[in-house]
Amino acid sequence: MIREEFRLAMQLNRGCAVIMAGSDSDKGHIDEIVKSLQKYGIPHDVRICSAHKQPDRLIEMIREYNSVRSLVVYVAVAGGTDALSGTLSYHAFGPVISCPPDGRNGSCLSNPPGSSNAYIERPANVGRFIAQMYAGVNPALRKMLDEENAKKINSLEQADTDFQRNYGGIK
Repeated sequence: MIREEFRLAMQLNRGCAVIMAGSDSDKGHIDEIVKSLQKYGIPHDVRICSAHKQPDRLIEMIREYNSVRSLVVYVAVAGGTDALSGTLSYHAFGPVISCPPDGRNGSCLSNPPGSSNAYIERPANVGRFIAQMYAGVNPALRKMLDEENAKKINSLEQADTDFQRNYGGIK
């Protein structure tokens, strides 16, 4: 069952994320992903459902999110054989990002035909990727990304000036 407040956020069509984890043992990894989404104010839901142990429930959840007909991206958090990202990317209408807690385990990188998922190893990068996906339809995200980029560029330009001053070869 989708929480009503999240369903309402989904219906705004400004971009949402559903983190699907195969087990609660990956809480620390999930927390990092949530933090990255919160940085950009991206509404999100976190669900626990094993593709191996609860396949019918997983399909039911995917169908329920699909029924809302909104902009939603799924973040699959599953290690080992990672049937979760493959199942999500085949059945969900929104894109799927695999962000496995065990890093480059490889299984999410070789899903079968018809299962198309992106891969992000660092959970802290998930929020920015999703913000970039939705920046075209969400002016607030676009503004945040513009400001973030300008801040980084200013920092690099200041570092360049400092390095020229400190390391210049002509005295």
